[in-house]
Amino acid sequence: MAPSRRKALGAYYTAAPVVEFLVRWGLGFGGASVMDPSCGDGRFLVAAARHGARRLVGCDLDAEALRTAGASLPPDAPGAAWHHRDFFLLSPEQTAPVDLIVGNPPFIRYQQFCGESRARALASALRVGARLSRLSASWAPFLLHAMQFLRPGGAMGMVVPAELAQTAYGTETLRALCAGFARVRLLTFRRNWFDGAQQETFLLLAEDRGGATASAELVPLDRIEDLAGFAVSAAGQDGFSLDTARGGRLGLAFVAPAARDLYLRLIDHADVVELCSLGEVANGYVSGANDFFHCTAADGAQRGLPEEWLLPVARNSRSLVGLTFTQGDLACAEARAVPHHLILPRDDDLFAADSVALEAFQRAGKRAGIPARYKCRTRNPWWRVPGLVRADVLLPYMIGSEPHASVNCANALYPNSLHGLRLANPMLAARVVLGLASSLSLLSMELVGRSYGGGILKLEPTEMQRVRLVLPTCGEQQLRMVFELADAALRGGDFNAVVEVADSLILKDQLGLSAEDIDCLSQARSALVERRLTRSRRNRP
Repeated sequence: MAPSRRKALGAYYTAAPVVEFLVRWGLGFGGASVMDPSCGDGRFLVAAARHGARRLVGCDLDAEALRTAGASLPPDAPGAAWHHRDFFLLSPEQTAPVDLIVGNPPFIRYQQFCGESRARALASALRVGARLSRLSASWAPFLLHAMQFLRPGGAMGMVVPAELAQTAYGTETLRALCAGFARVRLLTFRRNWFDGAQQETFLLLAEDRGGATASAELVPLDRIEDLAGFAVSAAGQDGFSLDTARGGRLGLAFVAPAARDLYLRLIDHADVVELCSLGEVANGYVSGANDFFHCTAADGAQRGLPEEWLLPVARNSRSLVGLTFTQGDLACAEARAVPHHLILPRDDDLFAADSVALEAFQRAGKRAGIPARYKCRTRNPWWRVPGLVRADVLLPYMIGSEPHASVNCANALYPNSLHGLRLANPMLAARVVLGLASSLSLLSMELVGRSYGGGILKLEPTEMQRVRLVLPTCGEQQLRMVFELADAALRGGDFNAVVEVADSLILKDQLGLSAEDIDCLSQARSALVERRLTRSRRNRP
């Protein structure tokens, strides 16, 4: 299948060790009928036939894939029922119940998952008690539709994204799965293994359809090769329990029990608050053509752009070299020829003295094809960037290993490569920035964010606003002294010193934590950072 066609269908084919494990596990319950609702080239059904399945059912949108699947079955395989259609058009009443659902559901983002297919999918999810939003990707209702084809007592083994335990629609899907199976387990892997997938991938093991459980069990493994010798226990807990009713935190499964207990105890402390309790986390603007709409002050002057058109901007996390973002930081960035001004013509410039400059700006944009770019052609006028926000605190969005916030002393705008926090009380900005530098807050970021390809941690505004922090309560003089010390350390490249300063002031002096407790939080955070960076290196040791 052509890569473009595969992407449109959300088709990502599964590694042989995973196929073998899921089929072997599912048929271990004594069943003989197997369905793959997105069968692709048939690899799951071929494995099922090899392991003695006596009835096979496959469904797929792609006719070529179905032909390949049929031709791949061994000569002595039982006859297979093939359904060339949208799986959401296939109802459980049209086929006899099966013992095992197995496969890899299509992964189509909500932007492309639309129309009648999405409407049918969300309606099917509702039939098993899951109210999914229109922001749901295709895999979530696909799982819930698939479980309706199982006989009572049947099992389901599927490849699923980590979003199952990280997003609102994912946890709603997981809750419905726990309400429909007596036992639900998620096998996680320290090392990334899925070609083409930008995020972490789990294996879902759900057994005894018709039962129910209050929580899913997370079972951490290192790599998929470990599946060959892995035996799923028949009873009892295999791993960390993820309570779906309480919105369990996925990352806690991968830290030491002592750190897990300490963190859960601390977030109930009266001084520990969510970021959203202090203000609003807001997205930055999208220019649609960064090179065209940004320039240095010197370049703007040389081009004859009116000075009032040039608005200071913090471009990305690399702009934030200290715990403050200042006019001096902006000037230093532009001295390195990195534009930190947004070009924003005024609405009335067509009729003012600056109309000549505006006409020249428009001509330059048209020569470069800027009005035809997506974000530009969907706004009016195309040459004026909307969604501008000035925030008290600038926050990271895509995080490596050393995230920090900065007080917006330059009153700068920011694009969507950063977030902004507009505080109910702007006088708290320095306290918020220092609070976010503690080991407790850094661990909280790892727990509420999602990791993607390259080991990057991504925090959307709704996730960033759930980050926990403690505001330092010291006097202004001590705050200023400590803040300046931490700011100097960060500008000198010593991120660890910033964390030590924040931990000493906030966790040790204010909360009364011991050195051992602070180290416990720090090690837990380091373990999660190392885990996502390790997965980005795929299967290299």
